[in-house]
Amino acid sequence: MLVRKTLAGVLATTVVGAALTLTAGSASAVAYSPGPEDSKTSGITTTDLIGVGSDTSEHALKLLADAWNQGARDDYGQTFDVDTFGALGANKTTGDDLPAPITVDSTGAALARPNGSGPGRATLYGTGKVSAVDFARSSGSPSAADFTNGMRVIPFALDTIVVAVGKSNPVAASNPTMTLAQLQGIYVTCTITNWNQVNASYPNQPIEPFVPKSGSGTESFFKSKVLPTGTTSYGACVKDHTSDADPTGSAVQEHDPAIFTAKPNALVPFSKGRAAIAGTVTAVTGSEVEFKRNLYNVVRQEDANRADIQAFFGENGFVCSAAAQDLIKAAGFDQLATSSLGGDCGSVLNAASSNFTLNSVTTPEVSLTGAGSPSAYNLTATLTSTPAAVGSVTFTEGDTVLAADVPIVSGRAVTSPLALGAGSHDVTATFTPGQSNFAGAEDTETLVIKASSKVKESFPATVAKGKKAKGTVTVKADGATATGTVKIKKGSKTLASGKLKGGKVTITLPALKKGKNSLKVVYGGSSTVNGASKSFSIKQK
Repeated sequence: MLVRKTLAGVLATTVVGAALTLTAGSASAVAYSPGPEDSKTSGITTTDLIGVGSDTSEHALKLLADAWNQGARDDYGQTFDVDTFGALGANKTTGDDLPAPITVDSTGAALARPNGSGPGRATLYGTGKVSAVDFARSSGSPSAADFTNGMRVIPFALDTIVVAVGKSNPVAASNPTMTLAQLQGIYVTCTITNWNQVNASYPNQPIEPFVPKSGSGTESFFKSKVLPTGTTSYGACVKDHTSDADPTGSAVQEHDPAIFTAKPNALVPFSKGRAAIAGTVTAVTGSEVEFKRNLYNVVRQEDANRADIQAFFGENGFVCSAAAQDLIKAAGFDQLATSSLGGDCGSVLNAASSNFTLNSVTTPEVSLTGAGSPSAYNLTATLTSTPAAVGSVTFTEGDTVLAADVPIVSGRAVTSPLALGAGSHDVTATFTPGQSNFAGAEDTETLVIKASSKVKESFPATVAKGKKAKGTVTVKADGATATGTVKIKKGSKTLASGKLKGGKVTITLPALKKGKNSLKVVYGGSSTVNGASKSFSIKQK
């Protein structure tokens, strides 16, 4: 178990921005209420890897943490749990405290659950620092000042932000599209207020533009893409709450379809992937209004290369591995490629990433074969894929490792000669990827290894008139005892036969024709020994 949380010194500079200010648990005084996106709800320890923040990536991190805690960590030689806490508690309510030992350093009070990228990042430094928090989920990049103050980002997934409507909105059936100018007409100048202004064929349906609450990484990113240069705020028609009487209590939660129940005509920025998963949301498309962004896990500079953070988030860690790709996809996102494949997944960066290179995972076909003798047997795993597999193969029989980490050369991993013994062997060849664009694969085959054999005979070279030849046949095998039948043949005719006992058998031949008789001892082999033969002759007087 890793022993850590002995962090380097606290930066004196407070994270800039009132939106990042945290409220200590003593002010909220609401007991911890586990939420559906919390990966661990009890038994939290200081050796766990703990994260809070954005709800954009909370489900992806929940799936990744669950897989890690349920055994993926074993592949990385680790024992720590990953505890990721959703932006919202039970029943999607906010304000509850997170469990000990997650407490604010300056007060020792319980931490009120951070809701959003900014509040999550604010736990890393400053007066709201929480040493127990190791990473902050973030759908937006920290500010330049945040990077200067020591924050570092580790990208892992690609998200695409669009504006969306509820599927119950009549315009949804039209699969609406729009341009950036039209989007700005809705959010900046407030001159487009109806869908038939976007396209005359669309229903005569009002448009009510909303954005997520302040502190949302999605809101900040959307604003940066939609507002023209020199413009600092949306038009007056844009709201971040659904009730003017209670703007705080009715704040718009990012990627929450509930907005469309409260406001059926709502148009709101939404993760395209999250919209597809929600099933009740229709994305508005168009090449100018689909904004790509990378999702991050933000860490302290002094922690970035810590063994546990690298094992989970690093380029060679679980989150960037092929095994994590489907989990990230299930949350609505695409896994980024690592630096070896031209991407930024797992790289520790001190600036935002606009590298959207994705990981494309290939699963090779593994075919196991073997050849040789019991004392010198070579196992071969042939891997077929495009691109060609990169990595190594480990060969096992049951719990016994026969050959570990055999490199793949020209599509094949071949062991050095092994002493396996004659008989049947159930061998497994397991491919371990050397790059994140390959998934593990294996093949198990029953290999029958037979010993080579040599035949000796002791029949006399000459037999007297009226006598029968009698001799002993001995079959010697490499590392095994020969069993089975021995035949004495003249041409295609079998003259006599006998069964080996202890590798030997004595055989009396019938009367032979006068003169030289060309004969052959034929051993047919067994399940563990290959057959063999020997020619000889007897002169019958």
